[in-house]
Amino acid sequence: MSFFLGLDGGGTKTDAVLLDASGRLVAQGRGGPSNPLRSSFSRAFTSLDGASAQALAAAEAEPSSVQGVVAGLAGAWHPRVATRVAAFLTTRFRAAEIEVIADLDIALEAVADSGPAVVLIAGTGSSAFARDAAGRTARAGGWGPWFDDEGSAFAIARSALRAIAQSHDEGAAPSNFARAVGSSFARNSWPEVFDFVSRKPLERMPGVFPAVAEAADAGDETARQILDAAAADLAALAATVIRRLNLGEQDFPLGRVGGVFGRSAYFDERSAARLAALSPRLRVVSPRFSPAVAAAHRALRRAPAPA
Repeated sequence: MSFFLGLDGGGTKTDAVLLDASGRLVAQGRGGPSNPLRSSFSRAFTSLDGASAQALAAAEAEPSSVQGVVAGLAGAWHPRVATRVAAFLTTRFRAAEIEVIADLDIALEAVADSGPAVVLIAGTGSSAFARDAAGRTARAGGWGPWFDDEGSAFAIARSALRAIAQSHDEGAAPSNFARAVGSSFARNSWPEVFDFVSRKPLERMPGVFPAVAEAADAGDETARQILDAAAADLAALAATVIRRLNLGEQDFPLGRVGGVFGRSAYFDERSAARLAALSPRLRVVSPRFSPAVAAAHRALRRAPAPA
């Protein structure tokens, strides 16, 4: 049998999806982070290898049966990244057509195949990507945690830890919010949390987000203020690409992708309201399928027609 592999990789995880020649989803796999600009190429390669191997094992398939691979990766907008990752995948899947593109491309395909559309990604990092009726595109954000990524899990964690640090400096007793964040790292005091996160910030900062999401849904005011600000930042990203492509008066879908969404009812509601206010004809939608599935379908479409 022939198989087609889709990979979706970011700063926290890598998803792999295997389709057969009819487009049926056969197997899935998961690996660690695969954004080389956040960690390293060696770690990205290990994650891509692990996710792919897991999917192949579940399908009882060999790498030689894979006829097409599309990898949508955070950081692959940089030609150097795309070239190196493609070279690596070629050594693993020698019979396959290989394409490495930005995660934004496959996320947009998960929202709509063609026509005007916007995708807003918020996971470890954040970015927005839009396409108009003529096929022109615009991108905003995605420059990494030291430059932007506002509204991402990293930025939300930074805001939460800043609020706890300020409270600690003022001599206030630890709040329920501070205790919840500390317990997410199995740490009992602010100095312990600070030391733990500071040693591996890119890896550990996003782990604060689930505690913030849970606290917001429970009514914690500090958590809600942080998520309100994140929703505003993400809406500003989307507004940038909508403005650049003059989509404001058009009918188009906007899909939300990434681990920041679907975790907190409070945040999802605030985010949807902010986004809906950007344009009178904008429709906030759920993606039709995951970006990894979109990548696998793209690999299948790219396959040569049978002779």
